[in-house]
Amino acid sequence: CCRTGSEWLKLYPQGIRKLLNYIKDRYGNPEVIITENGSSDRAGNLDDALRIYQLKHYINNILKAVLLDGCNVIGYTAWSLMDNLEWMAGYSEKFGLHFVDFDDPQRPRTPKASSRFFRQLIRDNGFIEENLCEY
Repeated sequence: CCRTGSEWLKLYPQGIRKLLNYIKDRYGNPEVIITENGSSDRAGNLDDALRIYQLKHYINNILKAVLLDGCNVIGYTAWSLMDNLEWMAGYSEKFGLHFVDFDDPQRPRTPKASSRFFRQLIRDNGFIEENLCEY
């Protein structure tokens, strides 16, 4: 579907639901914790609409897998809370919900729009229809 800031990473939100159902059917529905689910960009913009899209649609598909398909997902973490060193890409690919200024020795952190979206999602314990249009 959508391209990200990483050449190797493309977004396909429906794929996570398909994968969770495959795990349920193939391995007897074990408990699953989803870790490091996110998307990257190269600009580091504070208005990171693609990351909000990714969070909204992936979490929605995980919720469908749990509520409609009976998949046993017990945890989820976003990738990542802060921009960081990304192995071979160094600091060029930004995965964080918070921008980190690596040029400043103090490494100040600034929340991106995605962090506000994720905070609201957690605060509301799910999707509230009127809040979806705010981001």
